[in-house]
Amino acid sequence: MGKPRVLVVDDHPANRYAFESVLEKEFDVALASSGKEALDLCRREEFAVIVLDVRMPEMDGFDTAEALRKQELTRVTPIVFTSAYDQTIAQMNRGYVSGATDFLFSPVDAELLRLKVATYAQIHLRQVALQRSVQQLNEEIRSLHAELARRGVAVTRVEARLNRIEAAAQQLSERTSESL
Repeated sequence: MGKPRVLVVDDHPANRYAFESVLEKEFDVALASSGKEALDLCRREEFAVIVLDVRMPEMDGFDTAEALRKQELTRVTPIVFTSAYDQTIAQMNRGYVSGATDFLFSPVDAELLRLKVATYAQIHLRQVALQRSVQQLNEEIRSLHAELARRGVAVTRVEARLNRIEAAAQQLSERTSESL
């Protein structure tokens, strides 16, 4: 397994390259210069974290985050907003409502950026691994149900236990999706 993928979205080339230089040792960094470009990339590729500038022309960070939250691949991907403007509670509230996981205000501290991205990437990768485990468990349950049906064995206790396990797996899946 390679490095976690991080998308940096900023309309200023200097910011994109500065963030890339901080993150590239630990992460596979992709760059986008606009919200539209970020949406296009996110339709094709999966990212562990998205670092997103708030103030961009045409489609700002808030609109981009809202659109990202509507896509299946980025519905729960952590989004860290960066902003050099309006360090207000109102702006932060708007950011969280639109889908932000966290904020970094300019000037961005390189070590804090690296630490936040690393933390959110780790959380995201754990969540993805947990979802895969739940999928494997559900596949095993379906296989066991099929085997019971094939054998025609009337083992109601086993079926009842499998149904309880299946319900627990479904609840776990729902909780992990809701937690991020």
